[in-house]
Amino acid sequence: MPPGRRPSGRCWPCHQDGEERLEREAEEQLEAARAANVALRPCWSCRGSIGGKEGSKLELREKVRPDRLECPDCVQARAVKDLGLLVLPVPTKRELVAALVSTPDDPWWEDWVLHAKLYPAKGRGV
Repeated sequence: MPPGRRPSGRCWPCHQDGEERLEREAEEQLEAARAANVALRPCWSCRGSIGGKEGSKLELREKVRPDRLECPDCVQARAVKDLGLLVLPVPTKRELVAALVSTPDDPWWEDWVLHAKLYPAKGRGV
């Protein structure tokens, strides 16, 4: 192998350029995820960003799925305390009927309805 070449076969400046490009792309992806996560509803437990504390080890590097309820810190704390799955309270019939007329102001409303379908109140001891 000629001097100044990396094991990948690229010269050192090309290798550095490639590494810097990958770092830039990862940073851009993280910034896009942060912006998307801030625009979503807050964490159910701590009311912080659903993507996690900015710059923390647990911060999510991709856009959060729509069914996520808690930030990574709260998910980890729940797992440490062995609390199990977070299930939202079931909307009352009055709230469901009112939602047919106008959309509620609650940022978690769609998740309430989804959880009510996934986890019926009959088996939840409500």
